[in-house]
Amino acid sequence: MPTGLTYVVTGGCGFLGSHIVDLLVERGTDISEIRVVDMKLRGYTKAPGKSGVKVKLIRGDVTNMAEMTEVCAGADVVIHTASLIDVFGLVSDATLWDVNVKGTETLLQCCVNEDVTGFVYTSTQNTIGPNRRGDPVDDGNESTPYDSSSLPLYYHVTKRAAEMAVLRWNGRSTNGGKTLHTCALRPGGIYGDGEMMTLKIWREMGVDPFAGPLQRISHPDVIGCCAYVGNYAWAHLLAARTLLTLPGNAGGEAFCITDDTPVQNELSTYNDICAPIGIRWHDSLLLPLWVLYLIAYLLALLRFLLKPFYDFVPRLTPGVLTLVNTNFYFNYKKATRLLGYKPLFTWEESKRRTREGLMAWKAREFSQTSGAAAFVSKSG
Repeated sequence: MPTGLTYVVTGGCGFLGSHIVDLLVERGTDISEIRVVDMKLRGYTKAPGKSGVKVKLIRGDVTNMAEMTEVCAGADVVIHTASLIDVFGLVSDATLWDVNVKGTETLLQCCVNEDVTGFVYTSTQNTIGPNRRGDPVDDGNESTPYDSSSLPLYYHVTKRAAEMAVLRWNGRSTNGGKTLHTCALRPGGIYGDGEMMTLKIWREMGVDPFAGPLQRISHPDVIGCCAYVGNYAWAHLLAARTLLTLPGNAGGEAFCITDDTPVQNELSTYNDICAPIGIRWHDSLLLPLWVLYLIAYLLALLRFLLKPFYDFVPRLTPGVLTLVNTNFYFNYKKATRLLGYKPLFTWEESKRRTREGLMAWKAREFSQTSGAAAFVSKSG
């Protein structure tokens, strides 16, 4: 394996990206520089685990060819985690396509132009489904037959298109006569210490999660699988190493990634993690599922009617209900076989780390006396 490697991590200040950067510093081998690329930069504060690893923060837009050319110049590996995540329809379809698809294609072209030989793309299991019918997948793998022709969210349509582009570019010759090797990793649900999507949604909606049981819109019998962010990050490191050392194992391949978090209802997993610090969910649905769907479709109709005058964006949609009420989970056997992936963090350690992160978040966002008022003030 060559020495003095330069890694590029797009979205490197985000939830997953920051954990990838941490692990590259702590456990990466033969790395001289890590270029952390993001639109919103946050300082890297962890002490380097290895001497001589330079962490460089770069503000950059993945849709900008000139900026990404500079970012990729002299790099060996690009780990592309940056994307716009939108499950409610807050972002226009055109913007989602520009960032998630065209931005990925821009990076791929820069890799070819600048002789980058490894490209790891953060995809999602939702590039496969569930479809609008809610057809389930239980303990599936990358070869499981599935009708993914009608994904319920446009965000997932863009992620699928970007993943397909990444895999198509595998094996292309670079301008300097090298070969670009690409692969895609498909995480499922994600939790961990840091800015989880759940925390962002609570902040945006002004919800006080400590005021009492949170409402449930997923049926308790629905089974899914989520995994700890550190294990997803570890899979990215292994994929990058494999592309550099054994590209025949990973090049042109997609890998479903999960860990040893119990396969159960996702809110049961969150209850296991959060209950000791005072966050829990109701045991039963807010309303019967058919009523929730009826409300969601009526809200969708209302949004359509109001669109010429006002951008009404409901948080309850038919697509969201389908996502959280469909059995849909995969195993990581292919990643173990071809990437050597095994979870780096146990379920118990993942719980502990996440719980400690939530406690720190609680201390920042809440005071003992002001409660929800302080939260709403900060989030508004």
